[in-house]
Amino acid sequence: MIGVELIAMTRITVTACIAFLIFGGLPANTHCQEAKMPDLKDPKVIEAGHEVFRSKHCSYCHGSDGNGGVNLTKRDLSDPKYVFQAITEGREKNGLRMPAWGGVLTDEQIWEAVAFVMTLTRPVK
Repeated sequence: MIGVELIAMTRITVTACIAFLIFGGLPANTHCQEAKMPDLKDPKVIEAGHEVFRSKHCSYCHGSDGNGGVNLTKRDLSDPKYVFQAITEGREKNGLRMPAWGGVLTDEQIWEAVAFVMTLTRPVK
């Protein structure tokens, strides 16, 4: 019985991969939809992102001003799609792991957090 289930799962996985290749991407409900990106310079969006940052305790690692142990201010985070993806999928660097927030936050909340995080970074020289 387990073998039959494994074959069925493999067929579903292969079918999904083929659909990905044929249709050129992920389904429409996948994260990082450019059409849903808000105005990241809108003060209301930035304030909402600050609230997400506070409520999810991001400052525990990043500091309240982004200058904490896992420093955001020294990173080039000028690409909002990269920041969105990093928050959504999480990141690991030097043994430190930021959790993936894609299953916890909505796309709208992640974009708000992106808007706030982008106010913390300083231009890279």
